[in-house]
Amino acid sequence: MSAAEFGFPLAGERVTVVRGAQGIVIEDRDGTPIGTVELEHAGEGEVFIKSVCIEESKRGYGAGTEATRLLLEAAAEAGTVVRAWAPPDLGLAVYFWIRMGLRPLHSAGPNGGILFEWNPDR
Repeated sequence: MSAAEFGFPLAGERVTVVRGAQGIVIEDRDGTPIGTVELEHAGEGEVFIKSVCIEESKRGYGAGTEATRLLLEAAAEAGTVVRAWAPPDLGLAVYFWIRMGLRPLHSAGPNGGILFEWNPDR
């Protein structure tokens, strides 16, 4: 299954993840866009999160965490494996993906970063 079958919008307490004209958008409670998620189909039953980006003034309040949690819950319902990566020079991304429950893989990620995986069957 692909991310297209996740059943957008995905509503949480603080944010809603919607499919917009420019891709996947993270909106606050008022419907104001505050970030984006870049997803890529990675094969049958797999998606790759290329990025989760929250506007700088809106960071630190849990919007990215909640949006990612909503995506992982939708992936679990769809039986979809999620992969993500952390750039080699961004330790905060490593911490984020581990905190979200993704496990690092032993193969190198894109551009020398670390590749992570979340499997709903584990």
